[in-house]
Amino acid sequence: MGSEIKQLWRSSRTYRVLLTAAAVYTLLRLVVQGVVLAMMLFPEAKILGGVPAWVDVEGPVVPADLQIYLNAAKHLRARQDLYLKGSLARLEDHYPYAPSFALAFVPFSWLSPVGASVVHTLLHIIAYGIMYIMWGRIFKRLNLPRALRMLAWVLPVWLLFSSFWTDLGYLNIYIIMALLATLLIEAILTEHLGWSLLWLSIILQIKPHWTFAAAVPLLLGRRRFFFQLLALTVLVYIVITGMTILVVGPAYGWGQYRDYVAFLGRLSRDFPWRGPDKAFLGYNHSIKQIVVYRLGVSQQTLHLATVVKILLLIPLGVVCLRHLLYPVNQRGDQKPQLGLDFAFILYLGAFIWLDMVWELCLGVALYPYLLGTTSSQVGKMWIHLAFLPYALLDPWRVGSLIFGGMDIILPGPYVATDPAIYFPLIMATILMLYAVLLARLWRAAPARHLTGA
Repeated sequence: MGSEIKQLWRSSRTYRVLLTAAAVYTLLRLVVQGVVLAMMLFPEAKILGGVPAWVDVEGPVVPADLQIYLNAAKHLRARQDLYLKGSLARLEDHYPYAPSFALAFVPFSWLSPVGASVVHTLLHIIAYGIMYIMWGRIFKRLNLPRALRMLAWVLPVWLLFSSFWTDLGYLNIYIIMALLATLLIEAILTEHLGWSLLWLSIILQIKPHWTFAAAVPLLLGRRRFFFQLLALTVLVYIVITGMTILVVGPAYGWGQYRDYVAFLGRLSRDFPWRGPDKAFLGYNHSIKQIVVYRLGVSQQTLHLATVVKILLLIPLGVVCLRHLLYPVNQRGDQKPQLGLDFAFILYLGAFIWLDMVWELCLGVALYPYLLGTTSSQVGKMWIHLAFLPYALLDPWRVGSLIFGGMDIILPGPYVATDPAIYFPLIMATILMLYAVLLARLWRAAPARHLTGA
């Protein structure tokens, strides 16, 4: 990527201005991030006036999602229940991942709140940088020079990308998951069985819906590779589950896995949905949340949301069926655009189906890919319109914080001036990009199918 960036820097004054402005913003934003983190970790210092009055935690306030992981690790060490029973009214009290992930997080629970927060902040920044480099390598390896050049052009967008900064604030693992998905996509497209198995097995322990790329070989007609990978992945999952149970104790471990399955089964039913009585939609932009926010929370509206999701995904099912019936029977690196189109549309399809949609981290890679493989100017304008309003939310949020102070932070927390809490911007972005990829894959259907041969 370095050579492409250097070339653009030398040849384009516009690029120099944009990249310089984005770099300055990034440095200032990191300072803001550090100050906010210090305010939370050292509340007695009253930095920026201290934490908001509605925060009911005494002592250091670890970023919300990181605290969930640390709590799970501590509960595991104490052989306490990981999965609370009953309502999810306090979502932050509920751990939503497999027991194996809690076991992997145990070493971080030995750190102080400050140490854990600093280490994970650095890990997120490093992971994001590696992810950018990896997409440069993927585009170069797949011989997509225009996508590679676009990746260099949109580096300022990467630096300002709202999902990255949001993830840095909460210290969830969205960016790390996006990196793992990136590594999986590369391994799947090149059909490297060992690396595919490694990344797929890790992802399954954390967020199973991020395994979307595993279906790409099947859609390309590479059935042998797909079923080999599937069989080995099931075997590794059983081994990891068994090892986790043995390490934590058979009775306790088996009970936690049983509770994990039960938790996933009732998650949608017990989720604290925001209905019409709430002042705003919030940051969960899933189809189900959108429907119940407009129509109220009831079994009928929850079922209606499922119908809407199915209707949205039927075109994807039809496109996939066309390619399953008449596969190209080539590796993803031999048909790079088709392979990546499938990987990205499966990613978007998974997020359309999810009931909790908080981010679109991999969208920052999809954006330059679509720009670099779309020739129509109208199509490129549509892609800009779909992605940039969501991608560039962070400067607006930071500006609101600077001028409005901590008073604009509402319980949740929510930024009162953020348009994304009133309008489902993330889902709008998903659906607009989904439409682009659907149209491309429909046109890419095998010729013999189109001619009826």
